[in-house]
Amino acid sequence: MFHQHFLSLAGTDLGPLDGGERVLWRGRCAVAEYAFDEASSLPRWTMPEETDVIVTDRRVRYVHDTEDTHRSGELFWLWPQHLRVQPGNRETGRNGTVTQIQLVCKGPDGTFPALVFAGGELTKISAADHLANTIRQAIARFRVENADLIGVPAVQARMLSRLVIGPEFSNHLGGQGQTVTLLGEVQVPAPDVKEPDPVDEAPYQETPYQETPYQEAQYQEPRYQEAAYQEPVSSPHGWSDRPGVEADAMRAEEALRAELDSRQSEPDLASRAATLAARVANLVSQSPDDGQATNLSAYLNRDR
Repeated sequence: MFHQHFLSLAGTDLGPLDGGERVLWRGRCAVAEYAFDEASSLPRWTMPEETDVIVTDRRVRYVHDTEDTHRSGELFWLWPQHLRVQPGNRETGRNGTVTQIQLVCKGPDGTFPALVFAGGELTKISAADHLANTIRQAIARFRVENADLIGVPAVQARMLSRLVIGPEFSNHLGGQGQTVTLLGEVQVPAPDVKEPDPVDEAPYQETPYQETPYQEAQYQEPRYQEAAYQEPVSSPHGWSDRPGVEADAMRAEEALRAELDSRQSEPDLASRAATLAARVANLVSQSPDDGQATNLSAYLNRDR
C-alpha cells in the first residue's frame, strides 16, 4: 500500500485555522499526491476539482465534502523543497496536458512525495502563475521569520529573502515551465500507520509431555474349542427358512399316501406267485396228447 503523506485519515476534521493565521488565497481545484521518485507513477490519491483549497501564511489546506465522505489534508511550509509550474499544451486526447502547480518535498528513505494542484480555477496559466507566486512568497517569508526555530542557516535565510521580492512566475501554453528551489526544507515525517486492533485470544498453553511407562504385552495361548459335529444336509432341505418348505412337505406326504394305497390294493408277492403256479398247472393239465407244446409266454405276459 502506498504511503499517504498529505492526506488525513478518513473522516478527520482539521478544524479551524490557528489564531493569527492569515488566508492568502482561496479557491477550488483538483488535488493529488504523486511519488516523484518513481517514474510514471500513478497518483496515490486524488480529489476532484470541487475541492476547497486554502493557502495561508503557514500551510495549504484542502477539504472535499460529499453526502457520504469527508476528506481533507494539509501541507506545512516546512516541507516543500521545490516549487514548479508546469504549463499545459495545446494537444488533445492522451497527449494533452493541463497546467499544474507542483510542490515537491523530501521524504523519508530517499523518497520525494509531491502535492499537485490543477484544473478548476487554475485552468488558465495566468491563474496558476499567480497562485505559485503567492505560495513562493509565503514559504520564503515563513522560513526567514522562523529561521532560528527551523534551523535555517543565515546564508540560506538571506537567499530565501530574495525569493520574497524575486522574479515572479511567468509561463505560456506549451512552455518549458519554471522551478524554484526552496532552501531550509525539513524532511516530511513518515506517515503514521494505524496498527490493527489486537484480537483477544486465549493464551496458548502447551500440554506438558508425560512419558507412558513401558508395559510388555503378555502372550496368551489361544483356546482350542472343538466345533460340534452337524450332519450335512442337502441344499434344498438344509435351508429351513427357504420359500416353499410347507408345500414340499405336503407334496411328500401325498406321495407317501398314494404309495401306501397302491401297495394295499395289490396282492403281495407270495399271493401272486401261488396264483400264477396254479394257472400254469391247470394249463398243463389241459394240454392235448398229440405232444404239441403249449406257448405259456402269452399267458404270463397277459397276467402280469
